[in-house]
Amino acid sequence: MEKEEYYSINNISRITRLLISFLITKWWLFIIAIILGICIGFGISSIQKPKYEAVSTFVLEEKSAGAGGLAGLASQFGLDIGGMSSGGSIFAGDNILDILRSRKIIQKVLLSKVGEGNKPEQVLADYFLDYSGWRKKWTTEGGLNKINYKDIRHIDSLNLWQDSVLNIIYDYIIEKSLYADRLNKKGTIIKVQITESDPLFAKLMTKRLVDEAGKLYLDIKTGTSTANINKMQRRADSLLALLNSKSYSVAASQMLDLNPGIRTATVPTEIGTRDKTVLATVYSEVTKNLEASKLILSQQTPIIQILDKPEWPLVDKRTKLLKLCLISVVATTLILVFILGIQFIVLTLPKSNES
Repeated sequence: MEKEEYYSINNISRITRLLISFLITKWWLFIIAIILGICIGFGISSIQKPKYEAVSTFVLEEKSAGAGGLAGLASQFGLDIGGMSSGGSIFAGDNILDILRSRKIIQKVLLSKVGEGNKPEQVLADYFLDYSGWRKKWTTEGGLNKINYKDIRHIDSLNLWQDSVLNIIYDYIIEKSLYADRLNKKGTIIKVQITESDPLFAKLMTKRLVDEAGKLYLDIKTGTSTANINKMQRRADSLLALLNSKSYSVAASQMLDLNPGIRTATVPTEIGTRDKTVLATVYSEVTKNLEASKLILSQQTPIIQILDKPEWPLVDKRTKLLKLCLISVVATTLILVFILGIQFIVLTLPKSNES
């Protein structure tokens, strides 16, 4: 019968002591590993780029969707407020996060002026190409280093090369720079963060992304209702002007010394008075409808409430030198222990068992 192998506590204790003794004999390797880890830490720290984090948080406050009697009143006078009274929201769920990451919003921000620092008239896209070093890398690649966006006012006016470079910048920001998510999965607070090696770019991108997302939201949510209210306002202004004109006409048509035999002379005054009464009634109803519509719009217009925004100075979030050295030393030491452990099991342990 084959002998069944087992390890007693004494055997385990003996092997542990042998391993520790073996590792102690290799103390000089541990010193080399520590020195190597420190050197690696210094090397990583020297090539590590600055990492500035600009953070903005906001709450999207959706107003109550029930317009009730006001919606019915407005519909009687031809004002469609269906978009305002509906319960749906373009920002329901994670749509707001998708809009913050959208190409339209980010490229619009990239084409805005810096407005601060040493180059206020420079466009953010050009500023990024300069500080990131991309423009220098492209000096030998078909003149790509000469691309600029200083005269661009709209995305549709970009040429092929400008559009391609802007798309490259957009992809970089989405993959490596932008973070947008809810602070709490069940909450409504949204966090937008840009991490970049230049603090001015990080701050401006974060702030303007939130601003542009808010503008786009209001345009989508209230655009139709605002256009209807503006149309109703122009109608009310026209009626008021016509009513004032009719008042002057009625006053001018009244005769001071009327001959009782000439009855037809009062007809223009009666017609003018009747038209004035009709105009006044219509103007009153249009004004009432207009004010009701404005009230509905104010009640249904959502609000983006900024909680935090990036302020100077931004803190450099690079990993500290001491932390890098400690991590590198621990890593090199563990690797050395693993290698020496294998050597002990393969070469040293069998000899100790034979003896």
